[in-house]
Amino acid sequence: MFGLYERHYDAADRGRFEHDLAEKDSVVLVRSEAGDIVGFSTILVGRQEVDGAEINYLFSGDTVLDSSRWGDSVLLRAWFKAAGTIKAEVGDSQLFWFPIVKGHRTYRILPNFFRRHFPAADAVAAPNLRRIRDGIATARYGKYFDPETGLIDFGESQGHLRQEWVDAERMARHNRHTAFFLDANPSYHRGVELACLAELALSNLQRYGATSFAEGMAHAR
Repeated sequence: MFGLYERHYDAADRGRFEHDLAEKDSVVLVRSEAGDIVGFSTILVGRQEVDGAEINYLFSGDTVLDSSRWGDSVLLRAWFKAAGTIKAEVGDSQLFWFPIVKGHRTYRILPNFFRRHFPAADAVAAPNLRRIRDGIATARYGKYFDPETGLIDFGESQGHLRQEWVDAERMARHNRHTAFFLDANPSYHRGVELACLAELALSNLQRYGATSFAEGMAHAR
């Protein structure tokens, strides 16, 4: 897993990677036919009190898909299925996805697969989502999180995409969601993260994300 991460990210540190991994509850793994790991996403299921209410959230940690598989939906399908399993475990309680994003491809999962999320290029008012996002991000990252911008800045990079894989500026000319991400997180190239939020619920999912999520919910029952 670290080898795959290090091939795609600068400022990769093995000790920090293993420390972050130890915090997580599970890992979604994708293997090639030969058995090699070609993608993964780490998952933490957390709870946070926000304005007197307990919020369940799924936090995505380190996530990588080998560049040769970009455009392949296999990791996304597996991730949504895992999220559906977690949703079944929390029952009638709401479950939110709390990703911190330093790449436009990850950010575009939100507008591509969720009906409502925050922040969004469509500028739809979402005070409830913002309030929950700020509560989780403040609790997790303290002084490193700026609620005005939604950015988490550790100063020194904790990992950022290698230059050969950076294409956000080119993509922004053709994709408004990438353009929005660049405006919201102009320092992404040095590992600054944009805190985001979306509810994980069938009513808020679109495209095959809903199908895989439903499969995970059914499998858990």
